[in-house]
Amino acid sequence: KGIFRLIIFSPHLVGQVFVAVLFGVIFTPKYGLFNRFLQSLIGWGLEQNWFATPTLVMPALVIISIWMYAGFNMIYFLAALQNVDQNLVEAARIDGANSWGVFWHITLPALKPVATFVVVVSTIYSYQLFELPYVLLQGFGPNNAGLTLVGYLYDTAFESGDLGTGAAIGWLLASIIFLISIAQVRLSGTMRTD
Repeated sequence: KGIFRLIIFSPHLVGQVFVAVLFGVIFTPKYGLFNRFLQSLIGWGLEQNWFATPTLVMPALVIISIWMYAGFNMIYFLAALQNVDQNLVEAARIDGANSWGVFWHITLPALKPVATFVVVVSTIYSYQLFELPYVLLQGFGPNNAGLTLVGYLYDTAFESGDLGTGAAIGWLLASIIFLISIAQVRLSGTMRTD
């Protein structure tokens, strides 16, 4: 009897049931809140076969990529938030700064290096995207709608057998990633020492 009460009234079980119900309310294909939001915003929702419609393949891949890496990026930001100098926050509060002032003048500048890192790494990842569309679509989808730069490199070098063009695409991709990464770091100003 005691074990039965422990199982039924376990906070973990109650939390898991709550999460399952909440997930159902949000993501149910016909009646979920997310589906209704998509239908009101763009006219179609979760019941649409996103991987069979060429115009929906790339938005689906973008949403999946954001979902996959949002957690990693939040961990970086959480670590940066815990690293904000509390002496500066306290000094700003003593000087009369409100919450917005503390955020704008202390927290945000402390997050700038991490934000730059996340933006650069996310950009690099987006240029190197290959395995997600290749595995999810068993290729690159209808009409090659999920074809990425690395997918094009793979098709050219290994499927067509043109290794020279594939190598040129690889070097071009590496150069693009390098130039964009340098531009992002320079524009962010995190490398300045003044």
